[in-house]
Amino acid sequence: MQRRRGTVESAYPDFWKTIEEYIVPIGRLDETARDSHYFMRNDDSLVFCEGYCHPRGALYGKIIYYPDAVGDVRIHGRPYECITKRLVDDEMVYVSHPDQIERQCELDPSLRKERPAYAEYELEFPLPRFTGFFDCRHSLRRAMEHHPAIGRAAREVSGVLDIPIERLGVTGSLAYGVYDPNDEDFDVVFYGSVEENRRVIRRIYEITRDPAHQVIEFNKLWPMRFHHKGVLVCPFFVYADRNEIPLRDFTIEVIRDRVFATGRVSDDRHAIYMPAILQLDDVTIDWERHPPIPLIIYDGAMRGDFRRGDELRSYGMLVRVTQGRDEFDALLVNLYSQLEKVR
Repeated sequence: MQRRRGTVESAYPDFWKTIEEYIVPIGRLDETARDSHYFMRNDDSLVFCEGYCHPRGALYGKIIYYPDAVGDVRIHGRPYECITKRLVDDEMVYVSHPDQIERQCELDPSLRKERPAYAEYELEFPLPRFTGFFDCRHSLRRAMEHHPAIGRAAREVSGVLDIPIERLGVTGSLAYGVYDPNDEDFDVVFYGSVEENRRVIRRIYEITRDPAHQVIEFNKLWPMRFHHKGVLVCPFFVYADRNEIPLRDFTIEVIRDRVFATGRVSDDRHAIYMPAILQLDDVTIDWERHPPIPLIIYDGAMRGDFRRGDELRSYGMLVRVTQGRDEFDALLVNLYSQLEKVR
C-alpha cells in the first residue's frame, strides 16, 4: 500500500508504520466482506463489518473509532473517538445502537440512507471509500511475531480447544496492531465448517460449566467467553465455507413490524454466528399458534446466547425472506432488548 504523506504521518509517526504492517489493500478483497473484519476508510476511521449479506460494492457495518484530535482513545499514538462505548463515572458503558447510528451519521451525513430491515442498526459503506482491511489471520501472524504473549495465548487457545492455530485469527484492537499487555482480552476468530465450529463451541460450553471460567461483563453472563490462564478469550465464529452460510444475498420484506412471539429453540447450529439463526418450534405469534419458524438475530452482542431447548420470547418483526428461488417467513430481532430467555 502506498504510504500517505502529510500532517497525520508527521504528527503520529508510529501510526502508519504499524498500520501498514497489518492492513491489506482493499484491492485484494477477493470476495464480499466477511463478518468480524475491520476495514479502514479513507478518513482513517475504523469500521467493523457484520454479517454476510452486503450491497454490491459496499458493506454493512458500523464505525467503531473515528479520528478526533480530542478523542480519549489512542491508536498507535493517534487520538480517536470511540463510537460504541463511553466513559461514565470512571466506568465504560455501551452506547445504545440508535445513539451509535445517530453519531455516525453526524460524522458522515452521506451515511443517512434507507436500509433493509435487518440492517436497521448497521450502515452502508461503499468499498471504494476504504483504504484497506485487516485480515484476521494475517493480523494474528503479525501480532505473534511482535508480541510473544500473543503467541502464548494463541497456543493456549489452540491446545485447550483442540483447534489448529491455522484456523485462528484475531479481531478487536489486535486486528490493527494495538497491543496492551495490561488488557487480558483476546478476541479470537475461529474459522471452520459448521461441524468443526460446533465441536469448538461444545468444548467452550464444557469449560464454562465451571463458574471460575465464566465471564460476566456489563451485567451480562457471556456464554461463549471464558477465562483461561489469565486470558479472557472472546470468540468470534466465521464460516470457512461460504456455501454453508444460511443467509447471504437475500432480501427481506416486512410483513408485520411489531409482533410478540414465543418459541422453543429446536436447532442452534447457527446460533454462534452473526446473524445468529435459531429454528423455533412450539411457536406462538401474537398469542396464536404458528408453525415452526426461524428466528434471525441481527445483533452481534447475542452470538451464542441461546441453545437448543431454550424457551424464548421476542418483540420483533415478522418478515418474508427471499433467497434465490426460496421464500420463507421468519422472525427478526435487531436489538438484544427485543429478545429474552424465559427458561
